[in-house]
Amino acid sequence: MSILVELASRSKEIGGVRVYKKNVERVLSALLRSGDFWEVVDMSDLPVPAASGIVKALVERGMVFIDEEENIRLTQKGLDLVKELGIGAYRDYVCSACEGRGIPFYAELEFYREFLQVTKDRPKAIRDYDQGSVTPETTVARVLFMDSRGDIENKDVLVLGAEDDLTGLAVALWRKARSVLIVDIDQRLIDFDNRIFKELGIDNAVARVWDLRNPFPQDILGRYDVFVSDPPETLPAFRAFIGRGIATLKEEGGVGYFGLTLRDSSVFRWRDFQVSLTTEFGVAITDIVQDFNTYITWDYHQETKAAQVAPVKRQPQGVWYRSAWYRIEALPGFRRWNEPISDDVFYLDEEGSTT
Repeated sequence: MSILVELASRSKEIGGVRVYKKNVERVLSALLRSGDFWEVVDMSDLPVPAASGIVKALVERGMVFIDEEENIRLTQKGLDLVKELGIGAYRDYVCSACEGRGIPFYAELEFYREFLQVTKDRPKAIRDYDQGSVTPETTVARVLFMDSRGDIENKDVLVLGAEDDLTGLAVALWRKARSVLIVDIDQRLIDFDNRIFKELGIDNAVARVWDLRNPFPQDILGRYDVFVSDPPETLPAFRAFIGRGIATLKEEGGVGYFGLTLRDSSVFRWRDFQVSLTTEFGVAITDIVQDFNTYITWDYHQETKAAQVAPVKRQPQGVWYRSAWYRIEALPGFRRWNEPISDDVFYLDEEGSTT
């Protein structure tokens, strides 16, 4: 058995998340670039418990140590291993202008400035509803991406359970949609959006409180061309949220957008998500833009499982939590789903850690 396979096996015992030798290679490569654990998570594209398990397994084997400032350092034994295996330091060739999205947020500079202005007193993300806000640049880029795919102009757009990013507000500010409906459980966000709509005279957008554990009423089902969501990443929760979104689409060709991370889900989980989308719901995945969504570290980070399982106590200093931007399209015979959602689907599992 190779040393990487042994390390992967031990990492799974420690972190409780399935990993394989490629994941160990990615962590070693990241450690050649940075000693900051949260940057290592970012560069290795792993759930926090998985990355933590690998680091702890490496510590056990004497290949890394954690210094007094909580930097993770390769020992001589670790350096000899990466040299023997031919593992190089992590390299990043992402376009700095568009931050890897392919859509520069400043392509519509006046729109970006307006969004910043109207959202300067936005409500803060809170743990009660598992909130975590993306950067304003991300939100603006989402709108431009959607518009480039023909998914806003003269379309009825629904944003469900993801308004902590103010994506629905941004779509309405773009002033091209036929109508915009925002549904979210957080009364603060609903009041904020409706106040902005009233102040700016936007009369084709409305926000309303809705608990997505409850089925949608008939006036929402089959009514929209496009939906946007940000589902919890347990498989039952994902199926429930995305199924609820698909239920609102008018017809074949309807479109859905959502984010999925590799920070709270493994590639094994992604496979399960993708099978559910293509076989259970009958939709096609047309776009996956990796690391499109960059998140501002939430104030309650120290209270999360991620902070508890990390091999260091030091808090993240910059962006480390990112998600891919998915676009799906409904095919003929697609399936709608609008059943009650059990509280059980929102609970953390072995991979998730940021709630």
